[in-house]
Amino acid sequence: MKGGSPEEWKVSVCGLNCVRCDIFLAGHGNEDLRREIVEWFRKERNETIRPEQVNCEGCRECLAVHWSPDCRMMLCATRRGVQYCFQCEDFPCKDVNDFGSDGVTHHERTVRNMKRAKEMGIEAWISEQKAKGQCVFCP
Repeated sequence: MKGGSPEEWKVSVCGLNCVRCDIFLAGHGNEDLRREIVEWFRKERNETIRPEQVNCEGCRECLAVHWSPDCRMMLCATRRGVQYCFQCEDFPCKDVNDFGSDGVTHHERTVRNMKRAKEMGIEAWISEQKAKGQCVFCP
């Protein structure tokens, strides 16, 4: 992971730390990473994306600059008036469970982390993650 400082936290609706996300970092000045992502899409998905498309401010900012403006969890949290999925009375729902079992390692870990954040609160959870040196995106 080519992430930012472990002291920086910008937690998304689903519990990912945006400031450690490659797409977030690419859109915030890491041009080498931006090129790597464009190349990955070309090779792995046979998709052509423009470098300026690799940009995201996170789901708590302007959705015009968001990697997944159709994210089911973000849209649901907005409809339900919660900041984080784990604050919803239906947590964990089908969308969250599907996200956590889609084969992406950090998605599975994120659902576990959201369960922990629900138990202890977001600020205490972030403090716990910092103490462990976790970044939510690390393998």
